[in-house]
Amino acid sequence: MKITEIHIYGYGKLENVRITDMSNFQVFFGENEAGKSTIMSFIHSILFGFPTKQQNELRYEPKRNSKYGGNIKAEFKDKGVAVIERVKGKATGDVTVTLANGLVGGEELLTELLNGLDKGTFQSIFSFSLHGLQNIHQLKGDDLGRYLLSAGALGTDKLVSAEKALQKEMEERFKPSGKKPPLNEKLKELRDVYDALKKAEKENSEYERLQILRDGTEQKLSRLSEELFNFEHKIHQLTTLERVWPLIIEEKQLDKKIAVSGEVDFPPNGLDRLERLQEQLTPLMARMSWLKDKEKSLEALAAEGKPDEDMIANESRINAQLEQLSEFNQILQEKGKAQQKIEEVQEEIDQINSQLNTSFDESKIATVNTSVMVKETVAEVQKHQQQLTDKKKALDAAFVDEKNTIEELENAAAQVKKDLLDKQTKAKLLQQLQTAQGQEKLEAELHEINDQAKQIRTKQTTANKQKVAEQKRQNLFTLVLGILFLALLFSGFISTQWALVGIGAVGLILIILMSLCSKAPQLTMDHHLERLEDLQQREQEIKAKLVDVQGASVASIQPMLEQDEENRKKYYELAARIDQQTLRYERVIQAFEEWEQEQRQLLRNQEQLALSLALPEEVAKGKIYDAFLLLERLKQCFRERARLANQVSMLLEQERKMKEQFESLSERFLKTPFNQVHETAILLRTRLREEIHKQAEYRGSMDKLAEIKEEMAQLNKELEQLKEERETLFALAQVEGEEAFREKGNQAMEVNQWQSRLTEIILQLESAGITGRSELDYEKHPSEVLQKVSKEREEIKTQLDDLRSHLSDLKHKMSVLEEGGLYGHLLHKYRQMKFEFEEEAKEWAKFAIAKEILMKTVDKYRTEKLPKLLEKASEYFRFLTNDEYIRMMPHETTSGFIVERKDHTLFLANELSQATAEQVYVSLRLALTVTLHSRFPYPIIIDDSFVNFDEKRANRTFALLRTLTENQILFFTCHHYLLDQFTEEEVLYLTPTSKQQVN
Repeated sequence: MKITEIHIYGYGKLENVRITDMSNFQVFFGENEAGKSTIMSFIHSILFGFPTKQQNELRYEPKRNSKYGGNIKAEFKDKGVAVIERVKGKATGDVTVTLANGLVGGEELLTELLNGLDKGTFQSIFSFSLHGLQNIHQLKGDDLGRYLLSAGALGTDKLVSAEKALQKEMEERFKPSGKKPPLNEKLKELRDVYDALKKAEKENSEYERLQILRDGTEQKLSRLSEELFNFEHKIHQLTTLERVWPLIIEEKQLDKKIAVSGEVDFPPNGLDRLERLQEQLTPLMARMSWLKDKEKSLEALAAEGKPDEDMIANESRINAQLEQLSEFNQILQEKGKAQQKIEEVQEEIDQINSQLNTSFDESKIATVNTSVMVKETVAEVQKHQQQLTDKKKALDAAFVDEKNTIEELENAAAQVKKDLLDKQTKAKLLQQLQTAQGQEKLEAELHEINDQAKQIRTKQTTANKQKVAEQKRQNLFTLVLGILFLALLFSGFISTQWALVGIGAVGLILIILMSLCSKAPQLTMDHHLERLEDLQQREQEIKAKLVDVQGASVASIQPMLEQDEENRKKYYELAARIDQQTLRYERVIQAFEEWEQEQRQLLRNQEQLALSLALPEEVAKGKIYDAFLLLERLKQCFRERARLANQVSMLLEQERKMKEQFESLSERFLKTPFNQVHETAILLRTRLREEIHKQAEYRGSMDKLAEIKEEMAQLNKELEQLKEERETLFALAQVEGEEAFREKGNQAMEVNQWQSRLTEIILQLESAGITGRSELDYEKHPSEVLQKVSKEREEIKTQLDDLRSHLSDLKHKMSVLEEGGLYGHLLHKYRQMKFEFEEEAKEWAKFAIAKEILMKTVDKYRTEKLPKLLEKASEYFRFLTNDEYIRMMPHETTSGFIVERKDHTLFLANELSQATAEQVYVSLRLALTVTLHSRFPYPIIIDDSFVNFDEKRANRTFALLRTLTENQILFFTCHHYLLDQFTEEEVLYLTPTSKQQVN
């Protein structure tokens, strides 16, 4: 059995979930609350029924979905693919099983598929979890060996639990060396009471003497009772004899009459026999006369109703042809159905052509390749199209989600940005904060600036005055020298005395230099002016700061700046998230582009397939697989139409042959023109019935005629025989004639009456019990003897009354001794306690027998099935331990195991390490599946059972599981590091919120 698909309608928190294409080694990976346990329970419930409300298992009924259940598609070796669906209904649900051949069934069919496997056995053998391994850690000593033996036999610790439960029940009732169990206490009390009873019995001698007297009286009473019974019987006989005494006297008288008459020679019942002969002769003679008249009428009737012998001779042929009438009708019906089916098939062909927008005919459709390979290709293309459609939906949803996320982040960032302070406002606030923090310093600096400005202004005033006076002096001196040197220069040019020109030029240069040097104090003044301007500007800045800081404080400015800093951090975080979200958004867009490329490739593939299948392109762009199925159906329709046409032609030929046969019969027997088959059949049947009826009547007449002749012959014989019997009676009576016969008969009748009366008397006496009448004394009346016997009986009654009175006295004395003495009390107590002890001992014996049966079953398993299991388990154990341990053997004296290491050192189960004991458990469970249950390769379900293994142990365990190719492995885990053991195709990822929608 291999599970290929799981569809959950509603189970626990899983709703509308489908898992398809499950591999032979399927891994379900998911964190806690991802649904692993729910899927495991779902598999168990679909196969074996929902847990009932009385059971401890969870039912996993959905909270938000009214549909409870689902289906599993599985492959069976002998049955093929089966879909097992179970939904809410009766206690365990209503199950429907659908096979590939169309067979539909319920629980019976499911039980047949599972070969009678029940839920408990499946969970014990093919489904194990960490809980099974954890049980090993809790066991010590021999319990571990018994546990592993139980795991090898049943897959669980049921044998260990059962043995412990039975032993506990037994010890609660009785222990060989115990004192407190109920049976031990009762046994001690019973022994004490028995010892006391024996002691009281020895001391009670008077009671024993009364017992002896009682026994003797009872024996004598019994003997007298027997004698009384005999007297009662004798009195009864005498009373009866007294009542029938007249009959005895009459018997004696009749004997005398019969002896005097002697014997009369007359046939027994002669008169009656004669009367009977006379009564028989009269009707026979009348019957003979009637038969002669009947004979004449039947001969005339037979001559008139003679049948058509030719038609009667051909009755079988006519009937055979008439029986073919139903076949003829069936041919007509089949012909009509076939023609109607041809019309339906043609209509379906036209409909498919209309759906495909094509005009296929037989020759054209025959050229279309609809092989399995093409079908698989078309299916893959349509599957790819569906995948692309699903992917488009997912991308659209992702696009909307990513776009909405970006917009939300941008809106949040814009909102935060509105709350940010601009640079000027923030700088102003920082400046106000700094100013507010150093206001006294600013005021001192302002005072210092005012002092410096005053000093500069004073210096500037003094320098201006000095500058004006000095400027006047310098200007006068410079003017004089300039005129002098200018005169020398001009005079030298005029007189061409170049020396004077040189002196004049040098003089003018010196005057210019002196003018420049005279401007240095102006530079100093300019510096003072610049310094003054700087001080004034700084003064204005400080005053502005002081103006701004008026009314502001550190307590009001600091929170504003801190809030702005927090908003700024938040804005930067949102900006970073926007960048990340933009990357995700771009990846979605890139995925869209990849999807478009795949879509274009898919369209090209669809166009090529449409061209190869002679389909229009617009059909290929839709569901091409459905179109392919329609093409397959179209081929089937054309083949069906051809087959039906051949069938119609064959039916027409059969119809023609049958008409010819009916026409031949009509010409021969009906002597009328042939009209229709049914009308001819009716006429032939009617005519044949008439002739058969005539034949029956004719034969009846002949048979009756023969019977009459036979009866007449018989009557003649009977008449002759009766006459001979009458003559015989006369001869026996030794008379001649009827009158003499009757006279002698009356005489014989009287003697017979005496004999009859004598017989009646004898019967009455015998019925009354009177026998041996020859010994009776006819002279002595029975009443005299009765009086004597009655008197003796009364004497015996008196003796019996005396004995009964004496016995009553003895019993009374004994009862007084029992009531007043210890013996009776102890005897009653002993019997009561013995009864209670026996009842409780029966309960103890039930558990002892059950334990004995269990141990015998375990011994039988150890000797017959365990060796084969241990051989396979040893092979697995060697593999898991990398040949560190080579063999597992059953213990000779206990119910556990011995494990042999490669150095031939032997270990008991409780001497192994925890991990090695777990490997023993895994080896046994897998060996149990492979050996004892190899005929039923059910899936093996494992729930995180190897988390305590190190990496090497886990690797070898999974390698061993992969060798079990006959069994599908379903492994559930929440540990990510184990996924390195599997391929991506083998792993199904589950998340707490993930849902796989049904396609």
